[in-house]
Amino acid sequence: MSLRLRISSLLAKIEGTYGTDPTPTGASNAILLKGQPTLTPMELTSVERDNLRPFFGNAEILPSSIFGKLEFEVEAAGSGTAGVAPAWGALLRGCGFSETIVAAAITGTAQAGGSTTSIKLAAAASAVNEFYNGMPISITAGTGNGQSGYIVDYDGTTKIATVASTAWVAPDATSAYSIGANVSYRPISDLFESLTLYMNIDGVLHKLLGARSNVSCSLTADQIPSFKFSAQGLFQPVVDAVSPTVTLSVWKTPQPANKANTPFVSLHGFNAAALESFDFDMNNAVAHHALINGAEQFIITDRKPAGNISMEAVLVATKDWWTSAKNATLGALAIQHGTVAGNKLVITAPAVQITSPKYGDKNGLAMLQAGLALTPITGNDELSICVF
Repeated sequence: MSLRLRISSLLAKIEGTYGTDPTPTGASNAILLKGQPTLTPMELTSVERDNLRPFFGNAEILPSSIFGKLEFEVEAAGSGTAGVAPAWGALLRGCGFSETIVAAAITGTAQAGGSTTSIKLAAAASAVNEFYNGMPISITAGTGNGQSGYIVDYDGTTKIATVASTAWVAPDATSAYSIGANVSYRPISDLFESLTLYMNIDGVLHKLLGARSNVSCSLTADQIPSFKFSAQGLFQPVVDAVSPTVTLSVWKTPQPANKANTPFVSLHGFNAAALESFDFDMNNAVAHHALINGAEQFIITDRKPAGNISMEAVLVATKDWWTSAKNATLGALAIQHGTVAGNKLVITAPAVQITSPKYGDKNGLAMLQAGLALTPITGNDELSICVF
């Protein structure tokens, strides 16, 4: 019987113990794939015998390690309910991200000391640095009533949150605020989680245990934003198994990127960028660690997040990107995509360096294209992905 690639399904579930199959199900753990994945069920690390014989010819190649790889893409949309994790949340956790769920809005009254780019949260606000990074904030009463923005950096000692906004009047002690219900994801440097992946191709089941991944994200005008994952996991025997019945209702309909659906773009305080595309890659270093008499596992050993941006070029008087690049200036990034509650996604980064700016062409108009280096401030804060 021929195997039909379009009759494929992927299940993914966080492991309680590394490399131990938590048995994902089609009802609870199905992944809605965008396009055809690339599966390498048996990636071999091998050694050649290299025997010397009185004739030419190949020597045997012996496999020393066997593991699996899976590359796939999913649409970037929310859960449909603010404060509920999106369907792709577990996949990010397998890429070295933490998940913070704020099920209900956090409210308070600001302290004196805000500015046109910040707010000093209530004394009872979290003492954890970066806790509110990426989260939406609005002023609900007092000075600045009605304004809103996104927290791109937070100091748990001073309670000062740096805010990206189109217009932000300095809050004071009369300013009541609300940080909306959301789920946020930020990179971590230890205590990494792992995934079990079931990839079924028309009745043939491939399992990867202890999988850890890299992730990249793409947002391009007139396209559906997406996450791309590159996973590596422990090999399991390939077996025949009936394709699972999957429930995909948790995967919500995405919104294409355009002026209406992507209403906020801010880079280095410039809020008028006409964006053609933005992407980032976490550049996780995922290593296969297998030693004699040691546990075989996949480990994340480093990351170097980087991105790219393409936007309409402007006069130097409007925004001097060239000097920013020359001086290695660091500045905040915030991009919101989605306009429906529960299906809004914002990507923020507090310290972004613009690299190698150059001109491109789009319909005869000059575009500014540049690399982006996403750097940490206090650690594990170089990027936040928030859904609300």
